[in-house]
Amino acid sequence: MGEGIIQDVERYGVIMFVSFSVGNTGPFKEITGITTLAENLKKEFLEENTFEVSGQNYNKISYIYGANGSGKTNYLAALTKMQKMIIMSTVLGANNNKLLEVPAIKKELAAPIETFKFDIDCKSKETYFEIQVIIEEILYTYSFAIQDGKIQKELLTKKKKRTEVLIKRTSPKYEDIVLRSGLSSFKNMVSVVREDALCLAMAAMLNNPLASMILNEIMNYRVINMASVGNAPDFDEENTNEEAIERYLKYLKIADPTLTNLKVDLESKMDKHVLSEDDLENKELVIKNIHVSVQSLHATYKDHKQVGEIELPFLKYESNGTIRMLRVLPAIFEALDAGSTLFIDEIENGLHPNLVKLLAGLFNSNESNPHHAQLICTTHDTLLLDGVRRDQVWFTDKNQYGETRMCRLSDYPNVRSNDNIAVKYLQGVFGAIPNTQDLK
Repeated sequence: MGEGIIQDVERYGVIMFVSFSVGNTGPFKEITGITTLAENLKKEFLEENTFEVSGQNYNKISYIYGANGSGKTNYLAALTKMQKMIIMSTVLGANNNKLLEVPAIKKELAAPIETFKFDIDCKSKETYFEIQVIIEEILYTYSFAIQDGKIQKELLTKKKKRTEVLIKRTSPKYEDIVLRSGLSSFKNMVSVVREDALCLAMAAMLNNPLASMILNEIMNYRVINMASVGNAPDFDEENTNEEAIERYLKYLKIADPTLTNLKVDLESKMDKHVLSEDDLENKELVIKNIHVSVQSLHATYKDHKQVGEIELPFLKYESNGTIRMLRVLPAIFEALDAGSTLFIDEIENGLHPNLVKLLAGLFNSNESNPHHAQLICTTHDTLLLDGVRRDQVWFTDKNQYGETRMCRLSDYPNVRSNDNIAVKYLQGVFGAIPNTQDLK
């Protein structure tokens, strides 16, 4: 995956994640989300913490704080759901019944989007997704609304100096899809778009260059949950070469100084499923499963002098924190090398606060992050609040009706750049913390 993204950087220039919003799903009744667009905060950590694209500044890192159960994980899960809907649109559009029986696909299709549960009116309303990305200094805004498994609305716009509509869909029917500019070439094929499939996904599947470019960026977003410690790292042939292993060891040795090397064995199994020989030019859906075996080499000593090495199963003998580091390091370096965006849930899970700050700091450094990679992470670690812009910090706050809203620290009045934000957060000034008063 990493090599493909790097090719995109070379082909498309600067690629930037701008925003993601969602409504009427999970704990999000109303449309809410975050943006990386920086505000005018009197040059507050401007050079260190932002990138400039076309005269606008965008934050390198966005931190999402909130109480347990307030919706932080649900927000990142909504992005993953959007990505899966894009994939499922191409699967459904293939009209291949055998493909629908593939276990992984069958499982996903059997999991409909859940609307907000704590308002009885929401069950009969649309669920909404919207994402904004910058490619080649052009802002693309893509949104769609879905209800009862059918796409009710779909909109794609581009903006450089003025806003131009590329896709406008006003009902599930393909007859109500208007295509313009770079999507015009898809007009004579638009009838393949099903009521339960996204037009942009089908255009990309049928080789529309603009649709492919936009969806390639969205689908390249990685979402990692640091709580899933039991799983092996996401290794492949590209991120387990000698150079990559050396990069990982530099950081792993901080946690385990006896570590001298890693041995990674990969066993790949690919299941190929023809989408449709007639309509989709023999395109295939490839489901790749990789079995990963990681052995760690450790120095052995006699009288504090190294006398040899011992090989141990990494997942069995290493600490949870070291395993979590190895889970996240490949994704971090792929993002930094490619200039892509990485989403991490509970970034501090199992890691010492100094290690978390070190890993996050890789995205702030111009030396380690020359390609404008971005990090979006959920966290409880208040040490990360030191040296940040107020518009980098977001809070998820759930009210008594189960509704979560996301708000920016810079939206709060009377918060100055030199305030101790961590102390104020723990004191509940911004909400977004557990309510323990009722227990006293």
